[in-house]
Amino acid sequence: MFALGGVAWSPSIGVSAVEVSIDNGPWQAAELGSVASEHTWVQWRYVWSATAGDHTARVRATDQQGNAQVTANQAPAPNGATGLHQISFSV
Repeated sequence: MFALGGVAWSPSIGVSAVEVSIDNGPWQAAELGSVASEHTWVQWRYVWSATAGDHTARVRATDQQGNAQVTANQAPAPNGATGLHQISFSV
């Protein structure tokens, strides 16, 4: 088993879900930690049966209003950054 984890945040609204896609596969639900309020970061964790080799994971969050994270990459100025977090790694 291999675990990925991180934090997600949706200011003033709160995070309702985090999903992970491994190697462009289907989106899978991550487990969320406890949340103090809609103003705080939430920790997430995803455990999967990893196979040996190189992999890429993408992560997206959904807020409490049902809005999924914007997938298109955009620089922070002037309206805030968008895009999915992606990381490549070897097992």
